[in-house]
Amino acid sequence: MGKGKALELLLMADAISAEEALKIGLVSKIVSPEALSAEAETMAETVAAKGPLALRYLKEAVVKGMDMTLEQGLRLEADLYFLLHTTADRTEGIRAFQEKRPPEFKGQ
Repeated sequence: MGKGKALELLLMADAISAEEALKIGLVSKIVSPEALSAEAETMAETVAAKGPLALRYLKEAVVKGMDMTLEQGLRLEADLYFLLHTTADRTEGIRAFQEKRPPEFKGQ
């Protein structure tokens, strides 16, 4: 959601429906209250299975990149990508893929 829509929601303080929240990007998915816990657990497990360093750098690129010029953002992304190539987790990810097994990332 853009800044304009965010400001509108904050300034107007109107309640919106789940469908509207999905449409404007405020939420990424709608689930029933009964399915909420299971869906949250599934999403958490999916994220937890990823490499922690890659996730950290991904979040850094998004958060910091939002306040950068395109050139600066691309440079940050390239720097973080380079750093990931020096990690033991990268080696483990490649090895696990070749051996057709789940990776065991250590955050190193």
